[in-house]
Amino acid sequence: MKITRRQLRGLINEIRIKPGGDMDPEYSEKLTGLVDTGDEAFITQADELAPLVGYAGDSFSKDLKAYDQVSIMGAAGEFLHYLTDDLVKKLMSVKGEDLRYSLYGWEGFGFDFADGGSAISPDDFYEMQYRIAAKKRDIDDDDIAKHEGMSSSVAAAHKLAQAVMLLSRKTTVSRYTITDAGIGETYDGVTIDFYNLSYKALHKAGKLVIV
Repeated sequence: MKITRRQLRGLINEIRIKPGGDMDPEYSEKLTGLVDTGDEAFITQADELAPLVGYAGDSFSKDLKAYDQVSIMGAAGEFLHYLTDDLVKKLMSVKGEDLRYSLYGWEGFGFDFADGGSAISPDDFYEMQYRIAAKKRDIDDDDIAKHEGMSSSVAAAHKLAQAVMLLSRKTTVSRYTITDAGIGETYDGVTIDFYNLSYKALHKAGKLVIV
């Protein structure tokens, strides 16, 4: 398989940043598991054990967090700096998860975890969308009014939805929702006519599953 120069540069940067470096992957996985619990005692234990198994940095847990943020930057790098810390955490929470993308009546679009619970609520999606459209971290009613119903807010919604789908392990969308979501439409219940090549690419990669 051929790899482009851009992909190669990305891989080199990932290797340079990824916690563990030359650490045995088994140790790295176990330490990451301790950090992922969110328990401060386990996180401290991971930081204390890391140097004993080949980690050469200052803090394994902090480097892991930075690596996760860099991974998200790959999908949402164009707009991540417009989001508040809380909204960035929302994006962090969907990485590698199975999601559902749905229309919640008058509330708008949002993402749920496939096994239950809200991932990015319609309110959160709305807030992210208008920050991205306005290209501002802090927005007010005037910013929303300026972009509401405009092509800028529509484009922002698609950028956000596509970034979340890319971050997820896979996102399921009902074929009855894809037209309202601006993803595409189906004429025979099977064949999908995508409005946007980015959604088509996500579908081909298995990130977007239409049922």
